[in-house]
Amino acid sequence: MAERSPDSYREIIAISFPIIAAMAGRTIMMFCDRLFLAQHSQLELQAALPAGVLSFTLLCIFYGTVSYSGTFIAQYFGAEDKEGCSRSLAQGLFLTMLSAPILAALAIPGSLLFNLSGHASEVIALEKVYFQILMFSAAGPVFTAAASSFWNGRGKTVPTMLAVITGAGINILLDYVMIFGKLGFPEMGIKGAAIATAISSFIPGTLLTIAAFTGKTAVEYRTRENFRFSKRLTMRILRFGFPAGLQIFMDVASFTVFIFIAGRLGAIDFTANNLALTVNNLTFNPLLGFSFATTVIVGRCIGMGRNDMAVKVTRRTLLLALCYFVPLAATFVLLPGFYTRLFFSPDSVCTVEELASTAGKLLALIAAWGVFDAINLMYSGALRGAGDTKFVVWASGLLAWILWIPGVIYLYAVHNAGIVTLWLFTSLYIAIISLVFFLRFRTGKWKRIDLLGRTEMKCPE
Repeated sequence: MAERSPDSYREIIAISFPIIAAMAGRTIMMFCDRLFLAQHSQLELQAALPAGVLSFTLLCIFYGTVSYSGTFIAQYFGAEDKEGCSRSLAQGLFLTMLSAPILAALAIPGSLLFNLSGHASEVIALEKVYFQILMFSAAGPVFTAAASSFWNGRGKTVPTMLAVITGAGINILLDYVMIFGKLGFPEMGIKGAAIATAISSFIPGTLLTIAAFTGKTAVEYRTRENFRFSKRLTMRILRFGFPAGLQIFMDVASFTVFIFIAGRLGAIDFTANNLALTVNNLTFNPLLGFSFATTVIVGRCIGMGRNDMAVKVTRRTLLLALCYFVPLAATFVLLPGFYTRLFFSPDSVCTVEELASTAGKLLALIAAWGVFDAINLMYSGALRGAGDTKFVVWASGLLAWILWIPGVIYLYAVHNAGIVTLWLFTSLYIAIISLVFFLRFRTGKWKRIDLLGRTEMKCPE
């Protein structure tokens, strides 16, 4: 066990920073991916975002379910049950194997959805190429989720950081040579970007799995001996993890609908939306990293039987998240032109001045809604760490599909609203959902959830 108290700022930072660095690695990877595509073709940049979002939409149920094995590992670790940690890892890897053929089978039928998007035919053709390659390799992110859960759940987040950054670095290199045709590779554009992502997506999971099943870790946690299927533990992970995966699916699916609606707007609104969402990754992914850290540390505190520490951890992680977000958000308000010029392509259908006018307003909205998003992510992360996944999925699902998406469709179809109006309404939605999760956490109902089934047995066989 760590010497520092789990609720101390030093311990929170020690666990959070590598997770955030890993998320930053993914952010930089996506940032470079979009930047290279913007320099190669504006149409390819437009196609990459909706295709990438749809591919993650279809894999995120598996991704979220498998990731939840990390919450089990965190609570077993807090309870000093090493056997439970290694058995949870094994079940996550078995679930990953199950996901691979299912996700690959969705590549062709899923690509037909782009025909309903209303996008230009040349954009749809590029979207299908990018999407199909990502789906054939979609088990890669799920694999990484399973392997990293073993390390993150025990608060050993540095190995995950190193593995993810290694994968991101290889992806950036492959992006450059495959998109532009360097070092003997043919120039493949968006197809090259997809192949680079597919290859690199398996690297972090491979490195982390090798580390878990070799050396001192394998001996201490008996990972090789415990690598066997456990029906009871798998069913328990599915019982709590499937709602977590379903929540991610509904969130991302609703976001995908929003992206497709934005694609029906004018060229300036569509381009500004893609630009702003790309820049938003600079804030959202690190905030998501803080949320993952909150889930891990809250789970660990509950495993120790210290609900009071779980409350303190959530508050302190939120404070640290805001310390990161606020200075960066200030640049969105003060320097919108910098971000606009960075992603402006010479073959764009609009001028940089036209794009800057709309993009600047969207960047200002990111600065506003990010505060609410931080609250949303920290408190929903804490609820997941406690096992309150059913409430999280119901609340997020109902608000997304009864409030946000119907509202967006109404504003677009009835009032011909532009992208700025749609983003204003989205900001209201984020504010409401952050309040819901905050109030749910304050009720303390999560304290009565028995995630590990301690009343049944110490660790399911």
